Amino acid sequence: MEGRQDFIRLLRKRMGGRYLIALVAGLIAGNLTHLYMISNKITNLDDISGIPGVGGGAALGRWLQPRLHHLFSVWSAPAINGEMSILFLSLAACLMILLLEIRTEGGAALAAILLVTFPSVTSNMYYMLLAPTFALAVLMSVLGVYLTRHYRFGWIFGVILQILSMACYQAYFAVAASLYVLLLILMLTDGKKVTEAFWLGVKFLMTLALSMAGYLISVRIVGEELADYKGLNSIGSFSPVSLLHAFLRCYHRLMQYFITAPESYMAGAPALFNRLSVIAAVILIPVIFCQRKLYTERSRAVIWGILLAALLPFAMSVFYLMAPELDRASTVMTFSYVIFDLMILALCERLRLPGEGKARPALRALLIATFLILCCKAYSVYRVANIAYYRSYIAQERTVNYLNRIYARLEEQGDYRYGDRVAILGGFYPDPIIIGRYQMGGEKLIDLEGATLEDHLFLPANRLQLERVFLGIDSEEVTEEERDAIMKKDAFARMPAYPEDGCIQRIDGIWVVKIAEDDR
Repeated sequence: MEGRQDFIRLLRKRMGGRYLIALVAGLIAGNLTHLYMISNKITNLDDISGIPGVGGGAALGRWLQPRLHHLFSVWSAPAINGEMSILFLSLAACLMILLLEIRTEGGAALAAILLVTFPSVTSNMYYMLLAPTFALAVLMSVLGVYLTRHYRFGWIFGVILQILSMACYQAYFAVAASLYVLLLILMLTDGKKVTEAFWLGVKFLMTLALSMAGYLISVRIVGEELADYKGLNSIGSFSPVSLLHAFLRCYHRLMQYFITAPESYMAGAPALFNRLSVIAAVILIPVIFCQRKLYTERSRAVIWGILLAALLPFAMSVFYLMAPELDRASTVMTFSYVIFDLMILALCERLRLPGEGKARPALRALLIATFLILCCKAYSVYRVANIAYYRSYIAQERTVNYLNRIYARLEEQGDYRYGDRVAILGGFYPDPIIIGRYQMGGEKLIDLEGATLEDHLFLPANRLQLERVFLGIDSEEVTEEERDAIMKKDAFARMPAYPEDGCIQRIDGIWVVKIAEDDR
């Protein structure tokens, strides 16, 4: 017992109070936010179609995924994959507060909370099959930045770790790029020499360039052609016009996310607090600029302004430049946008409160208001996550129960045997599937990547996996050509739609269940 107490005391001493607070805050907030997902099995279209499996793998340029995947659960068990994801992200939060020199315990806790509640983490959790791999990629990216910043030859490990991170998920390149830019901003804010910041910036840029080059070389070594998926196949190749459009899109999409056109799941309170955080930043930045007297040195002021107004927004959305054909990034890809919140927190840490004078109450009010805005922002997306999880759970339950009822009808057919080929035919697009007409706010989840509604789960390939995993019924898949041929037959046209009598018949040796009059 005494030995264990000594170990815990040593751990606390080594980590420092605020790092331990950040770790604990991340673990607690992460578990509270994603508890419903971790304590239930909620699947989505990719998760159900991928298990057991390794995700996109080399075909999507993520060649490290298969090599890490077996460290976790290939069946995407949430209490393994989900908990490991939260642990990795909490450790990344500890590194971030060390990098950004967040010295207060409240700031450390809030930084961790902002990280684990960000909407991209919710989206990652939907892909429970890959959630820990993605979270580990974030940790590797942040660790690479830390080593590059604090050690003379740390850039070597920074390059290696960034390559490995991209080999899990390419968009986390933007996390590293954003952190590098933010570190330069904070260095200049803290009064470090402009020449020191310049040469460190060159080191950061070299690290990013070598990381990208190394990753592209690694993809070629793996030898698999990149799939045409969200612009992945265009990484490293572009035309001047597409490059210009992608460059402008970096800024446009960022402004849409935070101000002009929030995602559907951000409607209401999350959008409000996003905009309030932007207002807080607009007030905080000039206050810091004047208080630190950055204007007294022209080169410092100009470089600081360029980094803050131009390079940081660009770095946060650099994935648009990586894949110039990408029109709108997915929720998972926008994880780097959390750097904006961390920037506000880091600047708040650098705001000086004078001992007396009229400015003190105003500055104190600014700090308190900003802190409350960030807290409310974290709570608002916590609420979004849990509403989304619950709605997806309802969709899954509805779909599985619907399939259960269909198979109960199949069992009533005298010569049906388990393993017989079954085709559920008839379309429901553009109208929702019958069991999903009572939406329960499902329309708000359209932009939340990974969130699942009934029509997603009822698509043929996903439905087949639902039958295998949740119903335990495994039968040979009916091909698209066979489905089309059946729907052209007069026998199918004469069949009534489910649940009418005669909605199930055997055609060409395949049990056919007709759920609608045509296939739109």
